[in-house]
Amino acid sequence: MKSKLHLELNRDNAVFKWLDTQADKIGAKGHIGTHLDCYTTIPQESEYIVSTCVIDCRESMPSGNYCQLLPSLNGKALVLYTGNMELNEYGSEPYLTRATFLTKAVLEMLMSNSPLFILIDSHGIGSHGKEHIEYDKLCEANGCHVIENVDLNSENIQTMERIKISIDVSNISTGKPCMISKVIL
Repeated sequence: MKSKLHLELNRDNAVFKWLDTQADKIGAKGHIGTHLDCYTTIPQESEYIVSTCVIDCRESMPSGNYCQLLPSLNGKALVLYTGNMELNEYGSEPYLTRATFLTKAVLEMLMSNSPLFILIDSHGIGSHGKEHIEYDKLCEANGCHVIENVDLNSENIQTMERIKISIDVSNISTGKPCMISKVIL
């Protein structure tokens, strides 16, 4: 069973073809692979070991009613398992167009529960562009950061109680590359 939960990409991956078309290659480059978005603030540490709360979102993203039933997320990583990474090649059109988004009301409910991180095995918790950035900034204002493109599957989420998150906080992009691994107890 693998403990590594971050992507290690080669130049053949579809995302590099996309990157080659971007005007802001330095800024965009940080936003590939497993990364943490940070538009207004960066994490205080470069490494964290945190407990997790995993939500299976393969059928649908969580509703407000579901969020009310969650245990405390204070200082934890909320893991949203959508199945996107498992079903679609990272960087492919099906991967980038699959809607794995939260509503703003649900995100606000989650923020009131104080997670330290939100991890998702997809391209974000808000629709591409303005909403995506707005959601990331809302999380940051509440002491939380979103980590995208986490390599999750139905097997590795079963034993994901604690994770280690290593963040390249010195990267100049607003997307900070991350390495994530399960902590085996």
